[in-house]
Amino acid sequence: MRADDPENSDRRDIDDTVIRLVEPSVSTAERPVSVAVDEVLRSLPGVRAVRHAADDDADSDGPAESDVAHWMLVVRGTTTVVPLDRPVIVGRAPAGSRVPSGADPRRLVVPPDRVGVSSTHARIEQLGHTLVVSDLGSTNGLHVHWASGPPRRLRPGESCAVLPDSAVDLGDGIVLEFRPNPSAPQESP
Repeated sequence: MRADDPENSDRRDIDDTVIRLVEPSVSTAERPVSVAVDEVLRSLPGVRAVRHAADDDADSDGPAESDVAHWMLVVRGTTTVVPLDRPVIVGRAPAGSRVPSGADPRRLVVPPDRVGVSSTHARIEQLGHTLVVSDLGSTNGLHVHWASGPPRRLRPGESCAVLPDSAVDLGDGIVLEFRPNPSAPQESP
């Protein structure tokens, strides 16, 4: 292979490619990540202001919004009720994330004879007042059944915001429902 051969010029470019870490500038390194994210968000069309939960927490003496469980997870046909004040991982042998993020999730263990449910099947969490269901790479996926309309199948790795009157079918007879938490503080008008 000759360096001046035009047929090999593309290959030579690939062979010479060097990937190296770009060090952040001093001004970027000293700036908190939240400030950098704010700048990006403000540059998007239609975004006027960015509020942080930390800003809201500083002004209030009560629990943080993320610590309040507005919803509970109920396993249909059982007495199992789980508050959604932190994420819930569901499966036959649910494992948490290898990368810690926020509060440790609760683990909802499905009986091992339910082979249609993966060992770590789904993650359910409350983000503000929104319920989010994520398939954690399960073998069979999961189905979200709405109060009206056709069910939606989530493929492995897919997430979906769900309504409180929805049901999530993990398969093998394991169905999760969502109910308002009666002990959650009521919102003032």
